[in-house]
Amino acid sequence: MDEIALIAGPIPGQSLTREPGSAPWERPSKYSDPLDALEHYMETLTSEEVIDNITDMLELGVPVSVVAGAMLTSGVMNGLHTVDVKVLLRPMLSVHIKGIADVLGIDYKMTMADYRDKDAEAKERRARLIAAKLGQKLPAQGKRDEGDKIMAETQQQLESGQLTAEPVDDMQEMPQEMMQQEMPMEEQEAPKGLMARE
Repeated sequence: MDEIALIAGPIPGQSLTREPGSAPWERPSKYSDPLDALEHYMETLTSEEVIDNITDMLELGVPVSVVAGAMLTSGVMNGLHTVDVKVLLRPMLSVHIKGIADVLGIDYKMTMADYRDKDAEAKERRARLIAAKLGQKLPAQGKRDEGDKIMAETQQQLESGQLTAEPVDDMQEMPQEMMQQEMPMEEQEAPKGLMARE
């Protein structure tokens, strides 16, 4: 399977032979303001066909952050916004998808790390298994709606291993007690010397 993927991949230097600006991500993006891009995703997530597919993915075991990451990566690739907007929107989109899952009563995982796989190989195996399950749920190529496109993008990115590495969040790694504890004010030493006032 991996040999076929290597053969189907681009030839080294192929990007240098194309006309500059021919790919959607090489042109100016549709949304330069992150709030406009967020509004686009919020409208997308109100669609019934999209919510159906997202709930299916969450029930199959796709983590919330992977679904959000796939949606945002697809937005970058289609020229909707830039990569920096993707980084800004990922936490907000993840929280919104989590809220949808909470309202619908769906059991979900936030990240791939929540599965507590012992090593990277086990994590990749799980991602391939989830991608295979997604492939079974996808309809035929011709009848895909917006939600099916998101599901197909998620499957493709899970298979390629692009979404298995989670972004590091310093606040997640900090123990909860430390985050709630107030930092003590440092005592300032009294000035010493000839010009010090008392």
